[in-house]
Order: sequence, then structure tokens, then C-alpha cells
Amino acid sequence: AFGVTWKVPADYENLKWYGNGPWETYSDRKHGARLGIFSNKVQDNVAAYVIPQECGNKTDVRWARVTDNQGFGLEIVAQEDMELSALPYTSHELENAYHHYELPPVHHTVITVNKKQMGVGGDDSWGAPVLPEYLVPGNKPMKLEFSIRMVK
Repeated sequence: AFGVTWKVPADYENLKWYGNGPWETYSDRKHGARLGIFSNKVQDNVAAYVIPQECGNKTDVRWARVTDNQGFGLEIVAQEDMELSALPYTSHELENAYHHYELPPVHHTVITVNKKQMGVGGDDSWGAPVLPEYLVPGNKPMKLEFSIRMVK
């Protein structure tokens, strides 16, 4: 992925976005999604995979808000479409748990904004790799621009 990740307090537990949804989408797994305005709880973005792992990505996002229950929070607006996730765990915490019950108590919301994230792959049941058009190119410049403002 090419992007940035940061944490805010767990009180910011509401996500609303204009992009593909209503479920997680990836560059090679977005054709069944629809473009619109969606909202959920940050905890709802944790997929119930057998083994915890990267999840909750949103593609073609124009803007997103992460707020507390009073509506205070952050609005993230992209100059061009971005990918975004808001989860209660860091990627390190997800990767180091073999079962969901091994995940730590929730103390923060982890916001990730990416210009591009690699696709999922696995187009067959034999573990097919990610197709070249869904990889993140490492040999050319990339630019990610977005702004953050407080909302209420």
C-alpha cells in the first residue's frame, strides 16, 4: 500500500464515507459494490475471517468522516479518489493474533488513507497471486493528497 496511518481515541467509533460500499472493497474486489454514502461502526469493519488479518478497506472514496457519538470528529477529503479504512486495531495487532479473542482491548481507532492498496488475489482455489493490474507499482512516482478538518 502507499499511504499513511494514524490513531485517534476509540471514542471516534463512527465511520461515514462516500465511496464504494457498503462492505469492504479492494481494487480487485469492488465490482459487486455500489458507489454511495454509507456509515457503520468502526468495529463493524473487522471482518470475521477465521484468522484476523487486514480488512475493512474502502475503495474510490471521495470523503470520509470518523466521529464520536456526539458528531465531533475528523473529515478526510481527497483531491482524487483514495482508499480508506477505520479499524479498532493496528495492522501489527491483527497480524499477531491467530484468533479474534487474542486481539487486545480496543483503545483507539486506526485510520488508514491510501492512494492505492494491493488487491486480494486468490482468483482460484489454488492460491492465485494478485494480478499485475492490481499491484502497487514500486517503480514510478505516486502522489496522495488529502485534507483533514474537524467536524461537528
